[in-house]
Amino acid sequence: MDPHRAVAAPRSIGRALVSDCEQLKEYYEAYALSALEGEERAALDAHLERRCPVCTAELERARWLVAQLAYLAPEAEPPAALRRKVLAGAGTTKPSEGRGWIPVWAWVGAAVLVLFALFSIFEMRRYQAELTSLQDEIRAAHSRTLELESERQLYQRALVIRTASGTREIDLKPSGKSALPEVRAFWHAQMGLVLAGHKVPSPTPNHTFQLWVVPKKGLPLSAGIFHPDAAGTVLLVATPSATLADAAALAVSEEPAGGLPQPTKDRILWVGPVS
Repeated sequence: MDPHRAVAAPRSIGRALVSDCEQLKEYYEAYALSALEGEERAALDAHLERRCPVCTAELERARWLVAQLAYLAPEAEPPAALRRKVLAGAGTTKPSEGRGWIPVWAWVGAAVLVLFALFSIFEMRRYQAELTSLQDEIRAAHSRTLELESERQLYQRALVIRTASGTREIDLKPSGKSALPEVRAFWHAQMGLVLAGHKVPSPTPNHTFQLWVVPKKGLPLSAGIFHPDAAGTVLLVATPSATLADAAALAVSEEPAGGLPQPTKDRILWVGPVS
């Protein structure tokens, strides 16, 4: 038996128990009051059957608190005639008026306060869970807003380059006999280069597409890596290190994730001359 797996199993179980405890802790008081029903009670019963030390201890605390309510009940006062007979037989005098009995309404009020405290704890935990969920939704919405803003800026920059005076249009056609769709580049000497395509298939797993500027002299220079989206749309905005005047062609190859310093010759998929 693998000792590492033997150690990992208890840790995994421990993490699961802690996760369940966090979700079930708001039900302790209601369970102790026998006010918990349905799926919540079934979930807590199943959890307690696993002898969770945290939930068992917390439930005992809740039961103790509920048990204290029994001591808040008013004491039964004996009938006046019986009380007089007992006092007379014992030769005692009538108790002083100062001792008296605590009024029933005081006990009722105390019981109401305890019940209200239990209810408040239950509600506070429920509201805290709702607040945490709402905060998670706000963070997710904020993240999505940032993504949309970044995407908007990308499309805006691509449109400016594409429609600018002096932008050169370059068609990149599939190399060899591959049935890939054409992609198109728009290169402005000062503003940069845009690569766009539609219905482009995804690269093989753990690979990426890489755009290259092939200069008139020297080795190809990387202009960036990219992936098509789920619909096969490609939009890359780059600022090549090579100048438009020195470029002889553009090419796209499929490379391992992260790209390579130089293209793999038998993995070049698109090529287009810079005329």
